[in-house]
Amino acid sequence: MKRNMKRKGFTLVELLIVIVVIGILSAMMMLSSTEAVSSAKASNIVSNLRNMKTAALAYYVDNVDTYDSASVTTDINTKSADILKYLGNSNTDTKGYKFTGKNSGTWFVYYDITNDANVRTKLAGRAKSTGLIGANSETGFTSDDTKAQYGSQKYVGMFIR
Repeated sequence: MKRNMKRKGFTLVELLIVIVVIGILSAMMMLSSTEAVSSAKASNIVSNLRNMKTAALAYYVDNVDTYDSASVTTDINTKSADILKYLGNSNTDTKGYKFTGKNSGTWFVYYDITNDANVRTKLAGRAKSTGLIGANSETGFTSDDTKAQYGSQKYVGMFIR
């Protein structure tokens, strides 16, 4: 006589297959989300650099009669608090963004990207279209357009004037 057995629950093999499939899908999601986060950080950096550049230009226009070109360039880091007032009610996170100047009267705003290789790669791909410049030192920026393509530089910046 055969007993009519109803199976209750899952076999061990079925459970293992489901666990493996879920593990593979979550690994794929982690890889794609890392790329999305890096791309978002790169976009945020470019946006913040543009906002800082606009604030510095507004500051320069308003203070051109007060300061001559050489003194503004020399003291740009001491004036950064005054420059940041031009951001108004902007939500720009200014932590880590700095200004630098050359004796020739050129200004740059820059950001340290040393610790994030994925973001550095994303920024390198956008360098030419966004006007980014790379440098290995805080004073190594130049307005030369041929320096726009960079790969392993420690800093990413934008030419102001």
